[in-house]
Amino acid sequence: MAITGMTGAVYVSDVNAAPVSFNDELCTGDSEGKRYRIDDPDLRYWDPEAPVLVEVDGTPVGIGFKLEGAGGYVVFEEALTAGAEVTVSGQALTMVQAGGFFNWSIDGDADDEDATTFASGGWKEFVRTLNGWSGSAEAHWGDHRFFESLGKTVVVKLFTNAGEAQDCLEGYAVITGDSIESPVEGLVDESIDFQGTGELYIRMGEGEEEAQGAGVQPMGLGAPDPLGDIDLDDEDDEENGGAFDED
Repeated sequence: MAITGMTGAVYVSDVNAAPVSFNDELCTGDSEGKRYRIDDPDLRYWDPEAPVLVEVDGTPVGIGFKLEGAGGYVVFEEALTAGAEVTVSGQALTMVQAGGFFNWSIDGDADDEDATTFASGGWKEFVRTLNGWSGSAEAHWGDHRFFESLGKTVVVKLFTNAGEAQDCLEGYAVITGDSIESPVEGLVDESIDFQGTGELYIRMGEGEEEAQGAGVQPMGLGAPDPLGDIDLDDEDDEENGGAFDED
């Protein structure tokens, strides 16, 4: 299953700025008490090579949560008690926009895991798991930092609309290919390929602040053309007019 969109951006770690160490930085939780995000917007892109220490009420915890390093989140499996204080320590990258692209498409590498139990009544049951993702885009642009980052880890943001919410998919990725084709009769065709390194996160309705953290600037505000809805690339796409298809 492929997901497609109209525009995206590439952010790289500023080579002139060393990773910023942070200690006991406060995080704010959501209404359910499960998703906590580091408060400082300049510390929201954690170095994937550095460990992150999570503490709840001053006590280190090592299980029962997962980290979303691109965005600065700690997501707990179970809701914490009201008033719990969550802090994190680690290293953050200073991100700067180095390029962008149009007409992106990503594919998820999924497997079906056997989830059969005694309650299955003798029938096999499976759970779909996502093991990776990769993508490509056309008509990319960038400065020298973009091209110097080929083969290195970058942050890729895949925008799904042009509103202030800056809805997008984002994650760490490696740009694995960069090609330019110039036929004798026709337009120059530029394309890039990228491979995800870790999870691809869905950022919906989190506001303009999401795109501005850690030196990352929003794209698409005031653009002459809307970026369009997210589109699950299926056989009936043309019939649906490219709208969001939940099937």
